[in-house]
Amino acid sequence: MLAAALLAAAMAGGCFQPLYAENTRSVTGGSIKDTLKEVEVPEIKGLIGHYLRNELVFELDGGNEPDRSRRLKFNASIAESIEVVTVDYANGRADSAILVATATWTLTENGTGKVVSQGTNIVRAPYERSSQRFATVRAARDAQVRAAKNLATLIRGQMAADLVAG
Repeated sequence: MLAAALLAAAMAGGCFQPLYAENTRSVTGGSIKDTLKEVEVPEIKGLIGHYLRNELVFELDGGNEPDRSRRLKFNASIAESIEVVTVDYANGRADSAILVATATWTLTENGTGKVVSQGTNIVRAPYERSSQRFATVRAARDAQVRAAKNLATLIRGQMAADLVAG
């Protein structure tokens, strides 16, 4: 029994390959790491869009290769809403809230316009609300930055998974 289990594990182990390895091939040619460096990320509307773009540029190529040719183009739209979690019934104010950020995006080839990856990602970023107006504004801004970072991580992972050839 043990020998059969070890044999099955050894045979299955050869099937797995790291996603970001140099020899993991992309559907557009080259490695996944190189393909992600060829993604053009234009400006995205809104504050979360601004931070999302910055995070994606950093996560895809580190911002180190501005002159590299861009074969793929990333397009996204961001929607955000607030969910009130708790309310202080003494004064009728919300004590905490959750920012819900939704990114709907596509990744297309520049020459052909063919969609190679697309998705919709949703993240939630909780924050505390205060009776001090500027503290609440700052907490909401911090929630937007956190949401953008989380969206960038999710989008990068989904793009890489969709780009794997075979």
